[in-house]
Amino acid sequence: MSLFVEKKCAEIVSRINKLTPGSKAAWGKMNVGEMLCHCADGIKMATGEREAKDKSNFFFRHLIKPLVIYVLPIPKGAPTPDEINPEIGGTAPSGFEADRKELLHCIENICSLPENHSWTRHGSFGKLSYKQWGLLHHKHIDHHLKQFGV
Repeated sequence: MSLFVEKKCAEIVSRINKLTPGSKAAWGKMNVGEMLCHCADGIKMATGEREAKDKSNFFFRHLIKPLVIYVLPIPKGAPTPDEINPEIGGTAPSGFEADRKELLHCIENICSLPENHSWTRHGSFGKLSYKQWGLLHHKHIDHHLKQFGV
């Protein structure tokens, strides 16, 4: 499932619109506002709007990347990179509606980019294709929407 498939993107947007300021996480430390900012920051890293530190290595680029993108669900409690962690270097929430609108804007923006866009490297997985970015973003946002019950 890819964020770049119109039907799948529309489903994600619909689920984001079901969130409320009172949505509670079933696991993890983030509140709903932090989660919205975290997901928006993840998209901004792919488009080059946020810098990602390159922490990739052979093991992550060649063994972990295909497992995460194509096979395994994102595990609960997976480490959050500092650059997209709202408590460390990520965007802090500014207000529920503003944060939701920002994530929706980021989704609209990334989905409007051409396949041959100059995608930035993922901090852990290195170079990702258009297809891989679409799969990863769908999986990431879906993971967090499930975390908040939508």
